[in-house]
Amino acid sequence: MIFLKMYEQKYLYNRRLVLNVCYFAILLFLGSCQTNVQKKIDTSGIDIDFKTIHYYHDVYALDTNALEEGIELLTDKYPLFSSIFFNELTGFNANHNKDTFLASVRHFLTYKDYRNLYDTVQKNFPNTKKLDRQLETLFKHIKYYFPDEKWGAVYYFISGLNQWSAVTVDTLLGIGLDMHLGKNFPFYPSVGLPLYQIELCEPEYIAVNAARTIFENRFPLNPEGKNLLDLMLAKGLQMTFLEYTLPELSDEMLIGYSTPQLKWCQENERMIWSYFKKQNLLFSTQWQQIMRYVNEGPSSTGMPPESPGNIGTWIGWQIMRRYLEQHPSVKWNSLTLKNLDSQKFLSEAKYKP
Repeated sequence: MIFLKMYEQKYLYNRRLVLNVCYFAILLFLGSCQTNVQKKIDTSGIDIDFKTIHYYHDVYALDTNALEEGIELLTDKYPLFSSIFFNELTGFNANHNKDTFLASVRHFLTYKDYRNLYDTVQKNFPNTKKLDRQLETLFKHIKYYFPDEKWGAVYYFISGLNQWSAVTVDTLLGIGLDMHLGKNFPFYPSVGLPLYQIELCEPEYIAVNAARTIFENRFPLNPEGKNLLDLMLAKGLQMTFLEYTLPELSDEMLIGYSTPQLKWCQENERMIWSYFKKQNLLFSTQWQQIMRYVNEGPSSTGMPPESPGNIGTWIGWQIMRRYLEQHPSVKWNSLTLKNLDSQKFLSEAKYKP
């Protein structure tokens, strides 16, 4: 009887323990679901004028025997994008010497390396249906949070590996397909791309690059006179924009980290924050000293080699998340309209990793 009683008590205790654990797990699950529900919105009722232009097809269809006339027709057809393409993206300088300009375009259309690049883009992107769906969804999310925005036209182009992954012209978005041919494309190192940037030349990063470029277009950051905390919060807000307009993507994809890199950040968040404080970096305005922490790089100065670059941006993102947790009535998109007082914002976020 004593044995049975002890067994019953142990059974009841274990049962209560299991129920408590299950209850706690359910709470965590519901909490995560609420977060996802908040970010994953229904965009089916949002109407946008979405269209795609395979601009690079039109460029490579130009007749080199009637090049000037062909460029004029192309410019008449797509005036805004043609202007930036022939001047900025390719560097042909259409507004300078006409003969030099036409010779540059002819070289672009006939030189074997450029022709091979065009063929490679054709092979890697036989169609853009998947990209079209991703970018249309991005535009709809932007429209949901910023109703006055009118993004809808996407121009796919080839700049000749001039390192343009995404550009904006007014409300037009340009996507450089030649900068998304995969990390194993052999010619990226020859144009000076470092390894950490080559890793992000995968097609999967097109939507991220597009969203980041749109944010920078609409909410440009002037780093002059800003301290590191100011820059971290500005970049953290940019990451929040990516997080809500691309809700299906993982944190790794959004910030461009590998899974081990993200795990390192999560496990060392307190150490990172402590380093910034102890080195008196948070309120430093020394450009050369602080910009490395909010830009892409192979690793972060002063930290172990396994640390990723851009670590200040990641911390700024966590501060933003903490602030929104502490202030559930605040809509994240309203923060884009404010000049944030970084010290006050940090205090109100109650960020303590």
